[in-house]
Amino acid sequence: MRATWLSLLSLAVSGLTVAQESDEAALAIADRTSSQPTVRRACIEYAEAAAIDTTYSDGSPSRTGGRASANIRCDGAFASGWRGVLSDRFDEFWARGISATSVNTLKEAYVSFRPSGPFLVDAGRINVRQGVGLAYNPTDYFKADAVRAVISIDPETLRDERMGTLMGRFQGLWSSGSLTAIFAPRVAARPTDAALNPDFGATNGRSRWLLTWSQRWSQDFQPQISVTGTEHGSPQAGLDLTRLVNRATVAYLEWSGGRSAPGMAIPSGYDMETAAFRSRLSTGLTYTTSYKLSMTLEYEYDEAAPGKEEWAAIRRGPIPSYVRYRKYAAAAGDLATRQNVFGYAHWDDVGIDRLGLTAFARFDPYDHSRVIWAEARYHWEHAGIAVQWQHSSGDATSDFVSWPTHQSWVALIDYYF
Repeated sequence: MRATWLSLLSLAVSGLTVAQESDEAALAIADRTSSQPTVRRACIEYAEAAAIDTTYSDGSPSRTGGRASANIRCDGAFASGWRGVLSDRFDEFWARGISATSVNTLKEAYVSFRPSGPFLVDAGRINVRQGVGLAYNPTDYFKADAVRAVISIDPETLRDERMGTLMGRFQGLWSSGSLTAIFAPRVAARPTDAALNPDFGATNGRSRWLLTWSQRWSQDFQPQISVTGTEHGSPQAGLDLTRLVNRATVAYLEWSGGRSAPGMAIPSGYDMETAAFRSRLSTGLTYTTSYKLSMTLEYEYDEAAPGKEEWAAIRRGPIPSYVRYRKYAAAAGDLATRQNVFGYAHWDDVGIDRLGLTAFARFDPYDHSRVIWAEARYHWEHAGIAVQWQHSSGDATSDFVSWPTHQSWVALIDYYF
């Protein structure tokens, strides 16, 4: 098993967000394929269908199921200086022997106003994605409770397919930097499972604010500093740094710190009694080859999460307490234990154009559990097909084992209208 992990990590030596690389690749393809002017579409819609097969560690028979999804994103101007954005996803899940469930995720719905000056004002539900880490983002302060339907454990998918937060956002822009101020009010006290509910209780359960300042100091060095606060909570500070090591390698560091409670105490209600200054960190390297292979190695640290001995005690303790803590950590987007290691590789145009391969592995050094995820995807102009594989190894209560799930296969097809 250790050999499997080491072989995967040997592929991964670095890390920045793949979204930027995907955008650059898409622009390059567009430049090569057409020189004719095109009209930008205000709305993009696509549908997706997936077949899922799951096997279990407890000896239960494997189970087949599926998912059907519809996604729409509209972004267009409706008056001088004004634009509107709407992004929504609807999923229908079913499995043999289990009733079908429906989930609607209102990802974004906001209006934006930009006067003639260097200012921008947005109001509505906005998905603010912050942080330079690939899999763990301590400065992504609006990630908690935002994922309504898990369609993949791929970190990029989790960030893109989550609910935004109802907020007002002001941005000041200048040639070498920006300043952003956000206020998100408390709207509802509790989240809901109702299929069509916008679920503001999950994203706006408490009032929050965020100030972010970014300034370019040199051609390849532009740090970002953040300060955030939550109703009945202590302020937290954040720092995002990236630096070009050489022409093929980028180093990054993401840190957040402030007075907070240990995560394992929060579900029990003793968070204020155990509050202290604690840090969270995500740092790594990304290496990109000349043949479109990008590899990442990331180290992740959360001082609020249990260390080795504390994690062992939680696993030996009452099952209800263990389950409450795991649900809290998953919903908050935090690490379940103090340290994790993440390895990632993505390869475009593998042998033939438009065929991409992606794989990553997460490893917990305390209980030696791990999860491996891999995808092969081929896309045409309006459609795509993919096969995904996920495999977990470890004891029943270890970090990366979703007991009793052991392995799953997903075959999917999507179509863009």
